[in-house]
Amino acid sequence: MIKTLNKKIDNKFKILLMLAFFTVAVGLWGNYRQLWLAANNLTASSISKVISIASVVAALSLAFYTQKFSLNKLRIGMLITLVIKIFISFMLIIIDGTNNLFWIKFLSFFDIACENIIITSIYPYIMIYQKSDELYGKKTVVENLGKTIGVFIGSILFGRVLFNHLISYKSCLIISIVFVFLAFLTLISIKDKQREVHEKTNKEHILKYLKKEKLLVFYLIYNAISNLSYNIVIGLKMLMLTTYNNFSTQTATYLVLMFCIIDIIFGALAIKMLKSKNDYINMSIKFLVRIILYIIVFITNSPLILLLAMGYTLITNIAYSNLISGFMTNSINENYVLDFTVINYIFQLVGEAIGIYMAGLLFNQGYGNLLIVAAGVMVIQLVMAYYIIYRKRQKLK
Repeated sequence: MIKTLNKKIDNKFKILLMLAFFTVAVGLWGNYRQLWLAANNLTASSISKVISIASVVAALSLAFYTQKFSLNKLRIGMLITLVIKIFISFMLIIIDGTNNLFWIKFLSFFDIACENIIITSIYPYIMIYQKSDELYGKKTVVENLGKTIGVFIGSILFGRVLFNHLISYKSCLIISIVFVFLAFLTLISIKDKQREVHEKTNKEHILKYLKKEKLLVFYLIYNAISNLSYNIVIGLKMLMLTTYNNFSTQTATYLVLMFCIIDIIFGALAIKMLKSKNDYINMSIKFLVRIILYIIVFITNSPLILLLAMGYTLITNIAYSNLISGFMTNSINENYVLDFTVINYIFQLVGEAIGIYMAGLLFNQGYGNLLIVAAGVMVIQLVMAYYIIYRKRQKLK
């Protein structure tokens, strides 16, 4: 009994460690991807389209992925995806600076898609061993901590000369490959215990299940709108900081790093201090303050307030995320966890794609116009959040 429990704990730790390695790679390369694309002669509008289309590609890939890999085969699917990710990264290194825009865009689509597939698969995989609001919160903290460490590594190395070699965007991509490989080794070391998990053969189609669970459908729409509003402001953050605020790449990286560290600390504290009776207040702290800051940016057109608004959006990314997401995810029938997680992530990716696309369209119109649009969308998001909390309280009575 104790032996089995230790194995489960070990496997949960390994999965989180694998997630940490992978998100370090995502944070390191993802922080510079936009600037790398710009260095390869893509405009802000083109970059937003690349990332948006990549999100759509990821959504379609996920739809295929969930049909081919059931919950008890999830590890195999992730291993295959990690190998594809490593291959694509090497191809991006080869074509860097060649001005071959078609292949740069095409490979970037699938590079981002692979990242999304892996991150989407983690929580359904870890739920084989345990599911709880706290574990969901830990997964979120580890994911964001890994990305922050990736940004930190980039902030230390970028622009420096090591062994007579200038650390550039390409160097950061090479280092990210190392962390993806470490994630691969960690995942392959996990005993394939999940084969003991059996899905019921008589489960109905996920769409029929969702037809009965109206709140889950409402939650899917909420997530799409949440990602839309967030990515209008943050989707092109490095380009915004280097263009609107005239920061250097290094300074912009330091700022993103600082905000991400605060986000992790705030998020970790929120998990420990969460009290259900304060749900409405917590949601207001997260979203209502953002709306007010966005409106102030629109009125003042101040680069300093823009920086404050972007900073506040970044530092409140993790905090209180499990108030709604943890509750909704853990309320799903276990037979539908993988299917629902994939559909949920598809909705998020669609929201992200629209948000980043809108950011690209509005980029040359000024950041005031960009943020007032985000504020309008976020008002809808906040009202929806309040409704989900209301339903959550009813269910927990």
